[in-house]
Amino acid sequence: MDRNPRPKTHEETVSSFAYPENKKVFLKKPDVLVSKSFFEVATERASQRKFSALPESRLAELLWYSAKVISTHPQANGYILSHRPSPSAGARHPIDIIVSMPSKERKLEYYNPFDHSLNVITADQILVDNFVDHINECLEIQQGTIIWFLAHQARTTAKYDHPESLVWRDAGALIYCMQIASAALDLSSCAIGTLADPYIEKLFGEEMISAGGIIIGENFVL
Repeated sequence: MDRNPRPKTHEETVSSFAYPENKKVFLKKPDVLVSKSFFEVATERASQRKFSALPESRLAELLWYSAKVISTHPQANGYILSHRPSPSAGARHPIDIIVSMPSKERKLEYYNPFDHSLNVITADQILVDNFVDHINECLEIQQGTIIWFLAHQARTTAKYDHPESLVWRDAGALIYCMQIASAALDLSSCAIGTLADPYIEKLFGEEMISAGGIIIGENFVL
């Protein structure tokens, strides 16, 4: 059976997906560029499992350097291709980012990479708590920020036959990009092994594919 991805002769259209958002907060653009060399950052990169609370300004830096849209290329069929720090097959970028920052009652926020904003998602708090508790069982969150990946395979399927492996490679590239950015910013980071099934399905529907995630925090201070 041939499972090799290949571009389709005629690209299909993609239906848009709207998260149930109720509040938008625009994040700040970083004031200063990171001065470390790539080779220094690559050498320093390592998973760390101690997390202090990450201020919004530091989260904004991380998302800017790892996921922010740099340029766009609208297509005739309406789909917007984008160039971002993390590579993506066909510039489709099927992975959306969901953020959960530490608070008395955690919430979920969608990161919009086009306008660099966080958008609070309307969700059943019990389901959110169950999701967070599951993550904490896999890796102690402490005061860390959860960054979770939701895969919209239809974005890649519209362009490629047999797109499954491409979507997973996109997710892996994004995790690595976030860990490299974390190392450059002197942040703690650790990828999470679970896919958080069935919690993601309960929160976002059975069509949504969970692609894993990562915990980010300030370097642990006693």
